Amino acid sequence: MKATITGIDPLSKRILLDLDRGLKVLQVPDHYPVSLDQAKKLSRFRRMLDISKGNLEKEYYERLLLLGLKSLPLSSLIKRFDWGGVMEILSVVTDETTRDDLNLLICALNEKKKKIREFKEDTNLILEQLEATNKSLHIKEKELLKLQTDMTKNVEVFNKYNQPLRSFLKEYVGFCDGQLILVKKIHTSWKQELIEQAIIVYNDDLYVYFIKDFISFTESLKTRHNRGLEYRWDQNESLIKALKADDRYRLPPEFSEPFINSLNLIKQKLLEIQHKRKLINRELQDIKSKTMLSYLELSNKSNFLSTLDLKRHKELKEMALKWLFQRGFIAVADFTLPSGKQADIFAYNESQTVIFNVKVSYEDLLADSKWKESLPYCHDYFFLTPSDLVLAVTEKIKDIDCGYFVDNGSGLKISKKDERLVNSIDQENELRFAAGQLLARKFIYGY
Repeated sequence: MKATITGIDPLSKRILLDLDRGLKVLQVPDHYPVSLDQAKKLSRFRRMLDISKGNLEKEYYERLLLLGLKSLPLSSLIKRFDWGGVMEILSVVTDETTRDDLNLLICALNEKKKKIREFKEDTNLILEQLEATNKSLHIKEKELLKLQTDMTKNVEVFNKYNQPLRSFLKEYVGFCDGQLILVKKIHTSWKQELIEQAIIVYNDDLYVYFIKDFISFTESLKTRHNRGLEYRWDQNESLIKALKADDRYRLPPEFSEPFINSLNLIKQKLLEIQHKRKLINRELQDIKSKTMLSYLELSNKSNFLSTLDLKRHKELKEMALKWLFQRGFIAVADFTLPSGKQADIFAYNESQTVIFNVKVSYEDLLADSKWKESLPYCHDYFFLTPSDLVLAVTEKIKDIDCGYFVDNGSGLKISKKDERLVNSIDQENELRFAAGQLLARKFIYGY
């Protein structure tokens, strides 16, 4: 008859001592009333203790020792040298903790890490988007400032001329791609003159005349003015009178306007950009400071590792699965939705798709900020909680109008129906197929 061993009983201690002295695992059943499987478990426990001794503080090491063979589920964390996770679990265990409790705690630890990872990824994405926008605005701001400087210099040049030439230059000359251009049509004969002298050159791609020699341009303008020749475009001289009269050229760039208009527009754009950058920088500061606080809060949350809460959560899920099955639903637990959010229970029948979100503590309910991401994938969405969380759930869903169930001690009771009007849900066929696959996998492989 084989003895019952726990890893901390006298027989286990004698075997562990002999293993330390060099006894082979295969030889243990020849010397003690234990099976080879029991000997292997003791050997694994011994290796866990050896590795942990130099990596865990005395308090945590003693807790590990106290668990005995019940601690074997922790071997996966110890192999990965996840001492933070090991210590977090050991901080809540007692001599009454069972192996099943440890498995629940490990699942909860993994869930907590997943939430922290998702939180960091989401926050990093928001920060990257804001920083990219801020960088883009900063580049645009520098470009506008340079453009404003260049145009201001040209305006100063224009101001050196007497009226009406000064007004003409400000009205008819603009700025494009860092060069002076004509923004309004000039007298046909003068334009032809300027083209022949290569003072202005037409760009076929931008549909605009660039002023290549501004000094020659202004000298020609002064000559025509002094001789009393017209230099503005005359609508009546056009031979194509059927076309709509318009004294402006087709101008593609944003600031290909007369100088005065362009400068005012640039000032306006600069103010808008500077205001946006100010808001973005403020938001970046807020997010970074709040992120650190939220990360610390999430990392230090003990409710993820409450054994009682975990057991209660499992009980409520099982109750909901049975309740749904009895009413003709196909239901699966821990189902991952296309959004990446995991539904505690995903269920469907011929016409309805339902999601249950199980919460057993106020802290967990409050911390769930992504539950709305599941709404597009169901006709009915329900929270399921103990009766003491009714007020908190009511507050949580007040703007959405979904439903909730309560465990009143004698079974599940629907306290509020989902009153949303949902005609169709996203990826319904794909979701049902994936749920069926998950159920089949659990039936065949057990996981």
